Amino acid sequence: MAWSRENMKTRFLHIFVCLGMAVSASTADMREIIEQALDEPGAITLDDITLGDAIQVITEQTGVTVRMPPDVMRLVPHGAKTLIRQVQIANMPLRQGLTELFSPLGMTFLVHDSYVEIVPREALRCLARPATWVELDTLGGLSAKQPGIDPEALESLQAQVQFLVPVPNGWSILSGAIRSVGAGPGDEVLTVACAKLGWAWCLSDTRILVESMEQQIRRQLLQPVSMRMNNRSLFEIMQALGEHANVHVRAEAGALNSLPLHVQKNFSVNVHRQQADQVIEAICNETGLGYLIEPDGVLLYAPRTGGDDTAQPSEGPTGVPVPDPYIGTLDVQLDDGTSMKWLIRRSELPEDLRHMRDRDIQSMIDALRRKATEQP
Repeated sequence: MAWSRENMKTRFLHIFVCLGMAVSASTADMREIIEQALDEPGAITLDDITLGDAIQVITEQTGVTVRMPPDVMRLVPHGAKTLIRQVQIANMPLRQGLTELFSPLGMTFLVHDSYVEIVPREALRCLARPATWVELDTLGGLSAKQPGIDPEALESLQAQVQFLVPVPNGWSILSGAIRSVGAGPGDEVLTVACAKLGWAWCLSDTRILVESMEQQIRRQLLQPVSMRMNNRSLFEIMQALGEHANVHVRAEAGALNSLPLHVQKNFSVNVHRQQADQVIEAICNETGLGYLIEPDGVLLYAPRTGGDDTAQPSEGPTGVPVPDPYIGTLDVQLDDGTSMKWLIRRSELPEDLRHMRDRDIQSMIDALRRKATEQP
């Protein structure tokens, strides 16, 4: 028999009675109710329906609220418009049905107090873009293997792995780490093994790229984020930005306290689908902070304490500090695959380069002015 909202209401009432609780959603342990509902059998057929509509159908027919946040929805090939050809949740618990629906999309789910949240597997989080169907097939095949305990699965994995870290005998090192992890789905085992070695991995069509953690973080910072936070603490904004980009963002001890109080407590960021690294650079430009990409995430620091020769703003004739803004970045790629990004202030440029910069900017302004005054 197919689920219906009335059937689910009856089922919820039965669960309340069995638990010996008052029939009140405000006092019930909703999470336990949802867990039990996920174990209930039923029947739903999803045929030629978009992913967004499929989630709505499941919610309506089972009474269990299923949510897939927009930033997660964007990780599947066509977002909410991704077409579900045919999935039958018949004669099986809803929990198993959700697994069969979302697992091929590289997703799993978490049970919260009042809803079920669809979340991506770690392999999709690090892509920072929609996965292709080929990549989802690659992930599905990897997660179905047990390379930590199955020699044949480990051997087949070797043909897919490509190393972006400059280390000799990379496969010998990685395969040893995989075997030490032991049992578990291939993607999870690979994540743990790479983390032990200070590496990370990501999908690229049928290949599995092994890279440094800095390389992965730098790629994740390329993904677009949308934020609208006004008059909030800078620390709170940093945490939200890190969550959006799936990157740990932290500040050096004392860095935030070095800023004026109004900057610490009343900061605003309003961006729509702007790259996360550009948002960080904008925050640094406005606050005077610098940032470094480290193996565990992004570190914000106060330049006057983060380096021994950082230029300080000079004072004008009235004693008011003369602005010394950041005007560019310098990317340094190290031999071990890690990288660093330095922010450059105007005062740190040699005089000839400052004149060259000012000349180029003025030439661009003159060209824009001429274009603006041209007759159509």
